[in-house]
Amino acid sequence: MSAKNSEQQWGWPSKLMHWLTALLIFIQIPLGFYAHELERSPLKLELFGWHRSLGILILMLVTLRLLWRIAGTVPTSIDASLIQRRLANLAHSLLYGLILVLPLSGWLMSSAANRPINFFWLFELPAISGPNETLKALAKEIHEISVFILIVVLVVHIGAALHHHFKFRDSVLKRMWF
Repeated sequence: MSAKNSEQQWGWPSKLMHWLTALLIFIQIPLGFYAHELERSPLKLELFGWHRSLGILILMLVTLRLLWRIAGTVPTSIDASLIQRRLANLAHSLLYGLILVLPLSGWLMSSAANRPINFFWLFELPAISGPNETLKALAKEIHEISVFILIVVLVVHIGAALHHHFKFRDSVLKRMWF
């Protein structure tokens, strides 16, 4: 398996970052919902500490992934209609955008609430704003709306990959699998 992407296949770094990001997102979403529903307690604070750390890790991974994608080759589109290619591009753009917006809005929300983010209890991230209730409320709204949009886009993304794999029997899913 090649490290570099080719015209036909994603390289192992792209695959690793894709599946690691996917795994973290599938942990992150239920963790966030669960922690949000808890009464204020040490458990809630602990879970939000994990949620914030995982969010920053996802931010780092998606940034690295975007840089890797920009610097390298992107496999050519499979034989699909113009509408399918445009929808796939839109879905990927939405995924990248949302995966950037969610941790950044969470970081902004924490900063505006004067709650530091301690990255896996190793070091504290700098605040990106001072305490500000209005900014906190706006960041919270963006965060909450974005997670629901992300869930919808993920369902469509996964459904499309499975549809290509089982109905069209093409290489869309195989190109991103190990």
